[in-house]
Amino acid sequence: MYSSSCTYRIQLNDHFTFRDLEGIIDYLHQLGISTVYASPITTAFKGSSHGYDVIDPLILSPEIGSEKELERLASTLKEYGMNWLQDIVPNHMAYDSNNPWLHDVLERGKDSPYHSFFDIAEQAVELLGDRLMAPFLGGALMECLEKGELSLQFTEKGFIIRYFDKDYPVAPWLYPWICTITEGYPPELIPALDRLLRAAKSSAAGWAAAKDKWLLAVSTQKDFRSFIASRITFINERSPLLETLLQDQYYQLTAAYLAATRINYRRFFTVNSLICLRMEREAVFSAYHKRIHYWYQRGWIQGLRIDHVDGLADPKKYLQRLRDLFGEDCYTVAEKILTGDELLPESWGIAGTTGYDFLAAAGQLLTDPDGSRSLLDFYKEKIIPLPDYPDIVFERKYTFLRSYMGGELDNLMNILTGDELFTAGQDTVRLKEALAVLMASFPVYRAYPDEGPMTEDDEKVIKAAFDRARKLRPGYEAELGCLEFFLKGPSAFRCRLMQFTSPLAAKGIEDTTFYVYNPYIALNEVGDSPGRAGLSAEEFHQKMLYRQASFPHTMNSTSTHDTKRGEDSRIRLSLLSSIPQEWTDAVIRWRQINSPLVRKVGGRPAPSPNDEYLIYQALLGSFPENFVVSDSYRGRMASYLTKALREAKAETNYDHPDERYEQACQSFTMALLKKDSPFLHDFVPFAVTIIRQSYVYSLSLLLIKLTAPGVPDIYQGAELWEISLVDPDNRRSVDYALRSGILRQIIAEEEKGPDAVYDFLRVHRDKGVEKLFTLYRTLNFRKLHPRLFAEGEYIPVAVEGPLLAYIRRLDTDWVLVVVPLIRYKQALPTTITLKLPEGGPARWTHVLTDAVFAGRGENVVLEELWEQWPVALLSGTSR
Repeated sequence: MYSSSCTYRIQLNDHFTFRDLEGIIDYLHQLGISTVYASPITTAFKGSSHGYDVIDPLILSPEIGSEKELERLASTLKEYGMNWLQDIVPNHMAYDSNNPWLHDVLERGKDSPYHSFFDIAEQAVELLGDRLMAPFLGGALMECLEKGELSLQFTEKGFIIRYFDKDYPVAPWLYPWICTITEGYPPELIPALDRLLRAAKSSAAGWAAAKDKWLLAVSTQKDFRSFIASRITFINERSPLLETLLQDQYYQLTAAYLAATRINYRRFFTVNSLICLRMEREAVFSAYHKRIHYWYQRGWIQGLRIDHVDGLADPKKYLQRLRDLFGEDCYTVAEKILTGDELLPESWGIAGTTGYDFLAAAGQLLTDPDGSRSLLDFYKEKIIPLPDYPDIVFERKYTFLRSYMGGELDNLMNILTGDELFTAGQDTVRLKEALAVLMASFPVYRAYPDEGPMTEDDEKVIKAAFDRARKLRPGYEAELGCLEFFLKGPSAFRCRLMQFTSPLAAKGIEDTTFYVYNPYIALNEVGDSPGRAGLSAEEFHQKMLYRQASFPHTMNSTSTHDTKRGEDSRIRLSLLSSIPQEWTDAVIRWRQINSPLVRKVGGRPAPSPNDEYLIYQALLGSFPENFVVSDSYRGRMASYLTKALREAKAETNYDHPDERYEQACQSFTMALLKKDSPFLHDFVPFAVTIIRQSYVYSLSLLLIKLTAPGVPDIYQGAELWEISLVDPDNRRSVDYALRSGILRQIIAEEEKGPDAVYDFLRVHRDKGVEKLFTLYRTLNFRKLHPRLFAEGEYIPVAVEGPLLAYIRRLDTDWVLVVVPLIRYKQALPTTITLKLPEGGPARWTHVLTDAVFAGRGENVVLEELWEQWPVALLSGTSR
């Protein structure tokens, strides 16, 4: 397996292509990056900013670049000794007629060889007259017809139904109906149509060839073209005929909102435009990975990142197939959200996760438990008396399931009641309620039962879910007992259920609860949980010891394209746990100052106290580093606020937005950000203090990420302060000219001596240059000692005060890390005494300052450690 000292995540799209990436390779190499970690690069929906809406997994996205450019990039990386980690999306594809596999299914239905590729719920198809639901209309079908929004057209792909900018193919068996609906058709058209229909049941290639031949004949004969045009006009002018045409397709166009209560295909989460694959089928697996495997064989890529592994029917089996295809040397990590003390199954045989578990551990470590409890008390007493966090999570998951995933719930019921072991006579209404409660009670995203007996961990997860469900619905013992029976043994229902508890958790927690439960939003983050606030140094050490023993090559991430806010934004907010009284006093002042700005909408305040409290925290976390409120920042905050309010689903939502409430909240926030606002006059001094204090702890987080067990991952642009808001804000273009210019200047100042470097860093501190410098120095040191960080022991070191200390050791090479922690009313000591293992170095050299400290002995005293730099990375050798 290839060795990576650090990955750098790049979002490739039509605004940042292979050519743009090639232009920053030298900069990344100088920075110390060893691996480019790329977002999906196969053809996605036109204009996709992320690449997860894959249209064709066999073709490189032309918006990103060509295969020649990819080959040239691979060659350039090889020259620099760098690698390529590629993100792939095995769970789903775009539900779009430009998707060639799906186009064939929409056109030919079950005659398409690709029909079995897509996760279509056969038990539910009958409810739609054996037709695949296509929920993309803005209203009911008849309403759209009456408005003239749907029409029959003829294109280079044949007959299609057009809805604005979307095209849907017409079934081949309807071509004769279109052409012969009235008299006057050319006689020679009939034999040609007969040949076309015979080919409609052939292979994909056979059908495509026959269709192309027919289209060529039509396009080259003037009489045919004019005849087809007249037929199209005839049908479009007669709404009943167009309706008949629509009702006879394999798919059924319906209003988008109907998917919340009725759906017959598996979606990615609740995104109608992403249809899931049956990746558990060998033919699907083989077809989907063909191109990515070709690139791997050519040596263009060296590793794989698996998106949304929880969506797969059997992740363990999928990952085994992946190893069989790519070999043991292919570095593989999976995007997996671990909850609480949940561990990644070691039986999966992969390097680890994409790092959300590290994000959670580090975020909790940099949270003061006592201060966070004070913030929770204030929130419940002065803002909103919400129930306890676990109760909110259950209620939001349950409500989301009932409100937005009703079709998925019905499909699960169809599988359950259709099983031959199911006992007739059950009250299915009560059983459905028991199933909904059970799904909302899962303590983790999902379990992983395969064809054999469940593992002990899976049994614990499922038992915990049933225990909570029984507590919540004590009168449903019989129904829960029935579900328990089906989950104990291998069954289609058991496997299927797990594919829906995961998206339910994601939508109910990440995309709902995290916008409702706001006492301390620093922990409202993917992979983390505000249900627990604070992790001791000892607990963190235990997690890192397990990490080094079991997953030494897993990823350490702190910001991603999916995080709710940037890593340095979270650090700012984490500092509130160290000053709870100062923060709550400030909030009380701000609420008084801003009370005239709060409007009444439908008899309720806008913003609500809960939303107002979220706004204050969001402003602090994202406030510009130069403390200047620009129009750009106002626009970013406005976009964030709309998303946050709708995700919460409390006062407004996406399906039925309360525009009056939203506008009142926007007006409130924009009034706060006016240049002469009383709020800003009071807020900015408070923000300046917090932001400047946060710099130290941002460096603590960074150094832990770079030196703790695992492979550190840097999200694009996070070399400087990363204070982005939730997507799409965190996917904005990165100013690489600025970053590479700063790095060049740091290198130039180094040649002048240490004083010149630190003078430069102090002058430009607000820009984040200290972070870039720490990253540059540490990564290049790490590259010089790859085995030390990949294989070296992790040794906790006891230390007094608000500090974390540990050693990485391999043979005679030692590294000592000491960083400050955010702790309530605890000052940082100027002199530190550490009890180190015997046989340590006689002297230590500070990698970030070049200062030298005496070492050997059981107790090492480090004086003036913080004189030049707020975090310590010391190296030495015991030779």
